[in-house]
Amino acid sequence: MTLVTSEKQHSATFRVQNIVASGQLHREISLEKITAAYKDAEENRNRFPGICLRFKKPKSTILLFKNGKIVITGLRYSKDAPVVVERLIERLNAIGIEILEEPTLDIVNVVVSLDMKKTIDLDDASLLLHSSIYEPEVFPGLIFRIPKPKAVFLIFSSGKVVLTGLKSESQIIPAIKLLGKTLKDLGLLKGKSD
Repeated sequence: MTLVTSEKQHSATFRVQNIVASGQLHREISLEKITAAYKDAEENRNRFPGICLRFKKPKSTILLFKNGKIVITGLRYSKDAPVVVERLIERLNAIGIEILEEPTLDIVNVVVSLDMKKTIDLDDASLLLHSSIYEPEVFPGLIFRIPKPKAVFLIFSSGKVVLTGLKSESQIIPAIKLLGKTLKDLGLLKGKSD
């Protein structure tokens, strides 16, 4: 998706890469019963205290724990999270694990990739952007935090950016516009010939 961030035709493109939701089924779950019934249920008790189930439509992965906690990853749209939970409940009901209480579900992280279409001098950015960290010996990008919407940008000199920490898709465009305006106002966006 393309977003025009200023009147002077500067645009950024972005794509939602991952939406993570967390929830609770409100009951103990027999992980052994699930792994016995479903061949696609992955477990590794030595490394992970839950099991992993994958769905093709919508493409997602569910981490399911004995205490009924679930984590859904790999979604592209938050509206798909309840669909995945519904499919999980159908699978559980089919093997006699009844979910009687309405599950709770919250979006906990939206991860977006951006291309600012300009290069960014990270040395200058580290001096001008408050709430930023730049340690190129440790990580090649600059970490820039904003308070509203609360989010973190991982900014690379190529103009590629990873935006993370959002709680809803409605926060994506305001966060990107804020970043674009901030970088433009500070003169940090450089064209290929600048």
